[in-house]
Amino acid sequence: MAGTITIIITALGFLPLLIVLIKKHRVKKLKETGDLVTGVVEEVYERRGLKGNKYYQAVIQYPVFGRGQLRGVYTYSSNRTNKLFTRGQRTDIYYDKNKPEKFIPKDVPFNKVFLIFTIIVAIGYIVIGYFLYGFLKKEGIT
Repeated sequence: MAGTITIIITALGFLPLLIVLIKKHRVKKLKETGDLVTGVVEEVYERRGLKGNKYYQAVIQYPVFGRGQLRGVYTYSSNRTNKLFTRGQRTDIYYDKNKPEKFIPKDVPFNKVFLIFTIIVAIGYIVIGYFLYGFLKKEGIT
């Protein structure tokens, strides 16, 4: 019982890290295998989340081979500058050849702060699991 609880807590800690690493891998793969085209930023909207946090949505129009022009929305948070995109700006983007509605701007770096945060959370869950395991063993719960 104590071991199972510890494993569950540790797995919960690694889940956000796993999600971030999968997203990072998908972005890297898209940049390696996607088509590179130049899009135009049509509009940038400032939005507010549930807790009042600012984030931005850039509507980008880009050409897709064999399908004409597509519009996509790229969302980014306020921890980056809202000057990341401006209306009328030309920007290089990679899009997935099989699903052209999936795209990523070329010059947007991966958010390493979020990766570091999820690593800290995972380590915290390991520490909590370790101490909880010791406590449950001490109390005789096996």
